[in-house]
Amino acid sequence: MRSFIKRIMPEKLKELYRKVRGNLLGLCFALFGHLPIKQRRIVFENVWGYGDNPKSIALALKKMDRKSEIIFVTGGKKKGLNSGKASKGIRFVSSGSISAVYYLATAGVWVDCNHKPYYTRKRSGQFYMQTWHGSLPLKRIEGDAYGLSEEYLEEASYDTQLADVFLSNGDFCTDIYRHAFGYKGEVAVTGSPRLDSLLRSSRSRREKIVKRLKLPGDNGIAIYAPTFRGGGEDAGPIKAFDAKKITAALKDRFGKDFTIMVRLHPLAVSHGCSAANMGGTVLDVSSYPNIYELMEAADVLITDYSNVMFEFSYTGKPCFLFAPDSERYRGERGMYFVYEDLPFPKAKNCEELCDLIRTCDIDRYAALAGAFYRDLGVREDGRASRRAAGIILRELDSRS
Repeated sequence: MRSFIKRIMPEKLKELYRKVRGNLLGLCFALFGHLPIKQRRIVFENVWGYGDNPKSIALALKKMDRKSEIIFVTGGKKKGLNSGKASKGIRFVSSGSISAVYYLATAGVWVDCNHKPYYTRKRSGQFYMQTWHGSLPLKRIEGDAYGLSEEYLEEASYDTQLADVFLSNGDFCTDIYRHAFGYKGEVAVTGSPRLDSLLRSSRSRREKIVKRLKLPGDNGIAIYAPTFRGGGEDAGPIKAFDAKKITAALKDRFGKDFTIMVRLHPLAVSHGCSAANMGGTVLDVSSYPNIYELMEAADVLITDYSNVMFEFSYTGKPCFLFAPDSERYRGERGMYFVYEDLPFPKAKNCEELCDLIRTCDIDRYAALAGAFYRDLGVREDGRASRRAAGIILRELDSRS
């Protein structure tokens, strides 16, 4: 119903609807705030769906502690979520609903990877873990970014004030929380929970994912995952990606046939971009719910400005940057790093990309990436979820 209302309403009415709805939910927070807090009720939240850092921590906590009540507040479809073996024992409710407000108002612990909206009311005695949704950003974020709205920054600041602990994957990330978020509280260097499965993947897990994707088991797999540009600029780089030529280059370098999976950004898809007409046979996985499973299955990643470049390269597998518009893009968005200094082979056109693939020295690439992450103080070892769950359990134990 909410999505239908959003589609048919003019913008002014949408804004009025958001204000009225926010005031109503704020009133619900105030009313539910008179109910007792259930200390072992843990509310995890991710407005984009059942995933990201909160999901990984929730599953780790479920294994480590059978006494806690686990609630997952999420956007997207809820159908079938409780039927999976791993999800049993987790209750799912819709983001922005009165049920979500009830559980948040009466929970002992919150875990989120996005901003809490302005109507959220945190009570004395509640503990809030902010995990954020990026491990190592390339593009500037929050107070460091260019052109973000005052409304967005105000909500971001409000969320930061609510948090009791931020999760970080190292020195660079912690510094960003200090100056971009203005956060002055505790930072726990746990690593990135959502990367645990990727970093601790096994052959059997990979085989299951490949089978689920219906791919030939003996083929190599590459992902092409361009980020969202906006302003009608997304189609150009996608059209410049010649899958036939790139597949041939991959076969020349690695000695086997390759399947290219194309993972377009959801906003690019909503703006009409398509994986069709890319010069060869590709598998469109833009709607696949878990990009980290795709990265587990893949041997090679090709992207441009997405922070998945860092996450994928933690595995030691090669990543190539294909960015025909790098000069314009970095001028508009702003970056934390000099693009040319990133430890990945970079191409501005398809011919350059094919040459880089054919001449790729994986050992040299791995050495450059390793030195880059050591300089930034990055710590990722695939055990972040258990560390984060341990922080929650210690907080709960301190109250008993």
